[in-house]
Amino acid sequence: METKTKKRLLSAILFSAGFMAFLLWRIDWTHFSLIADRLDIKVLLIAFGVFLLANLVRTFRFYRLDHTGEKLAHWWIINQFYNFITATLPGGAGEAATVYVLKRFSMFNMLSALRILFLTRLMDLAALSGLFCFAAIQMNDYTPYRKTAILLSGILCVLSTIALVPAIERFILRMMRKLPGRRAIIQRVSEKLNELSKIAEGPRKSNYLAVALLQSALIMTGIAVSVHLLLLSLGVVFTPVQSFYCFGVYAFFQIVPVQGIAGIGTQAAWWSLALNAAGYQGADAIAIGFVMHGTYYLFIMILFFPSILIRLKEKKKIIPGSPEP
Repeated sequence: METKTKKRLLSAILFSAGFMAFLLWRIDWTHFSLIADRLDIKVLLIAFGVFLLANLVRTFRFYRLDHTGEKLAHWWIINQFYNFITATLPGGAGEAATVYVLKRFSMFNMLSALRILFLTRLMDLAALSGLFCFAAIQMNDYTPYRKTAILLSGILCVLSTIALVPAIERFILRMMRKLPGRRAIIQRVSEKLNELSKIAEGPRKSNYLAVALLQSALIMTGIAVSVHLLLLSLGVVFTPVQSFYCFGVYAFFQIVPVQGIAGIGTQAAWWSLALNAAGYQGADAIAIGFVMHGTYYLFIMILFFPSILIRLKEKKKIIPGSPEP
């Protein structure tokens, strides 16, 4: 492991421990028993069902963006690895590990893996920003972060959507080729962009990009609905708009460069801040933040463990000397 990576992981561990200690010092432990008393199991299970459906849509999006001919079941496993890795590793480490998983398990080259990750994250950003902007506009003028949310999410939605348009990419490539001097680094970046452009030609020619954007909107809406239902199961009565705004604030806090290992401490804090921003005035916001983070991590693990068992079973079936699927 590189020294830089070790330092980043150490920083994340220390940050997690410090943040967790601070939150535990602030929390009232009786809040957890009160939350447990009012927990609605039926609504919680429905929230998990909606979360499951959102993951099915994401799996199908991966499948349609694939050009290697892998089966849908294979992409379901990849999607669960993706969820687990991004939820567990801090910051950019999760994205880097996802590229490795795509390269290792699907026989992509590095550029193909980067391209699929880049396209899916860009589409998620466009869908999330649009949803967040819509919710922020519907909130009242006294809502915390409202103006910033409208401005930031609106800009990100427009920019991420424009970046997905093939004509924009071709324009950037033409401009880079016309840059004076054509230094080695510019030449290299231009060549890489050109390769990335070719990798995406299939989806673009089949007009699948528009369908994938619609799927991204369904994914983000599904997750936002699951947030609404999960909050309802915990006794937090929000309107759908409040829940969507809460989810948007939480999601945008992920931009903060330092995140904890498995989100320990940090994610509970982001949920707590998002709840307050959406209008929740209860003293148990920090406790609910811990429960929200823990519940979603549990959802991810419930889907991840069967997937890893299937993956291990597939590896045992591989004949020695044959390439791994």
